[in-house]
Amino acid sequence: MVVGVLSSCSLVSTTETYLKPPKLNEEHEKIYNALIDAEGSRISLRYPKAGSYLSAFVVSNIDNEPSDEAIVFYDKTNFSGNDTSTLRINFLDQQDGKWKSIYDLSLSGSEIERVFISELGNDKIKSVIVCTGNQTEKNACMFFYDNTISIEPQPLGTYSHIDVCDVNNDEINEIIMVCSTPAGNTANLKWLDEQQTLVSGRELKLNESSTEISQFLYGKNRNNKTDVYIDSYINTNTIITEILSVVTENDEFYLKKATISNYDDTSIKRTTRRASLISRDVDGDGKIEIPINTVFKGYEEKPETEQIPMTNWYVYEDDMLIRKYSGYYSITDGYAFMLPSKWYDNVTVKLENDDVIFCKYDELAENQTELLRLCVTDSTGAAQLKKEKKYSRYEQLYSSGDTLYLACIPNGKIDPLIPAISEIQFCFKLIS
Repeated sequence: MVVGVLSSCSLVSTTETYLKPPKLNEEHEKIYNALIDAEGSRISLRYPKAGSYLSAFVVSNIDNEPSDEAIVFYDKTNFSGNDTSTLRINFLDQQDGKWKSIYDLSLSGSEIERVFISELGNDKIKSVIVCTGNQTEKNACMFFYDNTISIEPQPLGTYSHIDVCDVNNDEINEIIMVCSTPAGNTANLKWLDEQQTLVSGRELKLNESSTEISQFLYGKNRNNKTDVYIDSYINTNTIITEILSVVTENDEFYLKKATISNYDDTSIKRTTRRASLISRDVDGDGKIEIPINTVFKGYEEKPETEQIPMTNWYVYEDDMLIRKYSGYYSITDGYAFMLPSKWYDNVTVKLENDDVIFCKYDELAENQTELLRLCVTDSTGAAQLKKEKKYSRYEQLYSSGDTLYLACIPNGKIDPLIPAISEIQFCFKLIS
């Protein structure tokens, strides 16, 4: 196994007590002992903060040889003057059934942010991307495995957000990065060409108001291509969504902002909303919905503190943002109820204790007739409700642990707007 290694600017290190970690499993204990034999005992394991790999030990068949390789992240005190920090990475291989340290390297930074192990090139060779950081900067470096004897550095640079995904649907993964610059955030793609050389696509400047990235999402469009949805903060309590499409021209591909023809340059303002309303695939169809609030009918002229928000879920299709659903969204209770189409402009909502009550709208509140109640409770509360005549027709829609989601259709009423239980279940979406 041969590795190519990248390391960039020096970051601040941390000081810890160096003790052998307790309760390692048998395989990790063998790897740890091999590391101690090679590097000494004054070490402290470091754990990635996010991602698929959250252990200080990564054991995987990285180079497609018969045996696994191991990667260990750790700190040590006796580092040389040429090292950038106390943070280190060690590669170990199995030789005659025993682990042996074959390569040890100092990493920039004081934390392991996350780790990717992914095939990036046409010949399906796996690369290891290690993301490190401190309080002011994050940096990514790539370890490239091949069958040569040379060590080729592959720098990725600083980033504010990074991911690995097949964004152009060619069955080959690319690296997508957002970088923060004094002029604002930029996004671009990196990939390995047929010669396994790292290539960077064009930089795309993101909205100048965007600061920290909240999340990346990937959604399929009608052409079965992947669009990238970036939710980013413009202040502490407010986010916007930018949609990026992948363009392929000759042998080059890059990101560009999606064209949205049903509004002009105020597009960002249209997706401006409070930070809790993150984009998501709310119905599991592979497409991303962007939630944007208005208010329910009858609340337009009321003070903001008395308004009940209606959440409208928009999808990007045919170069337009199209409203797919409108409904009541409870972030606290983790569900959304999408209004049946026959309810649009005919129904409003009121709250009563723990119930969300959907009513046939009338300008006079006393004339509004009840169509449906939703309630979130636990098993004890549900048992109590069933004892009360008023709640005798509650039916359970879903459960999550001891949390029960109940619905009730009013007794003795006939109205074309009253939904059947099957329709209620179709409109009800659990949101994690």
